[in-house]
Amino acid sequence: MIQILTFAQLKEQLQTPCWQSPFKHSTLAQLQQQLIRDFPEAKAVIESSRFAVNQNYAENLNMTVGSQDEIALIPPVSGG
Repeated sequence: MIQILTFAQLKEQLQTPCWQSPFKHSTLAQLQQQLIRDFPEAKAVIESSRFAVNQNYAENLNMTVGSQDEIALIPPVSGG
């Protein structure tokens, strides 16, 4: 099972700090699409968020991850 940590408005929209996928291995693109299917109301935020794998931003969504990886989906932030 792959777990994805969620933060800020994404955590609020999904109503969970950690989403779980039934897959043992997947690409980030597949996980993103599954999240959109599970939470269509959060599609815009999911698509504009960045994945981090093992505390490093992923450069592309074709990266394969597994249940041993720490995966976070970080929504865009604004500040002033």
